[in-house]
Amino acid sequence: MKNILLKNHFYFKNIPNFLTFGRILLIFPIIYFFEVEKSNLVWYLLLFGGITDYLDGFLARKFKLASKIGSILDPLADKIIIIIPLIWLCNQNIIPFWSISLLTLREFIITAFRTLHNDGMPALKIGKYKTLFLFLSLILILSPFKELNTIYAGIIFYWIGFSLNIISFTSYLLKSDASESGSK
Repeated sequence: MKNILLKNHFYFKNIPNFLTFGRILLIFPIIYFFEVEKSNLVWYLLLFGGITDYLDGFLARKFKLASKIGSILDPLADKIIIIIPLIWLCNQNIIPFWSISLLTLREFIITAFRTLHNDGMPALKIGKYKTLFLFLSLILILSPFKELNTIYAGIIFYWIGFSLNIISFTSYLLKSDASESGSK
């Protein structure tokens, strides 16, 4: 009986990580559907990805199931599931190349800073808002409900997310600089 309980606990403990890993795997059908011009199906996959992102975080916090691998995979999944569709939007001339370049550069630099810090530099609230606005911009721009003209709202949300990207990048740099000054 004890073995069954331990085995069930092991599986339950990994549910948030399975959801996160599943979100990473979603990128393959997303790329495929972009290639075969089925962006309406991408919308459903992104919506599913957003739900699993919420669920994995909720389960990890509610049941104290946070793990080291989850803290690495979750931000990676967020970056992958947002940046790749944004690159496609750039290819479709919906958003400019320079903006996606700056977004991607910021992600690489922040990831490098996080690996250098002992505490991993936890995500700032503004960075979470950036991710939310970029995610919502994708949902609105790729919406299959074209009669609602959601693309315009999506583009506004994109530029809000882009602005938050620049602000959060500056905040991370200042925080990193302050923590290094304090440790000297």
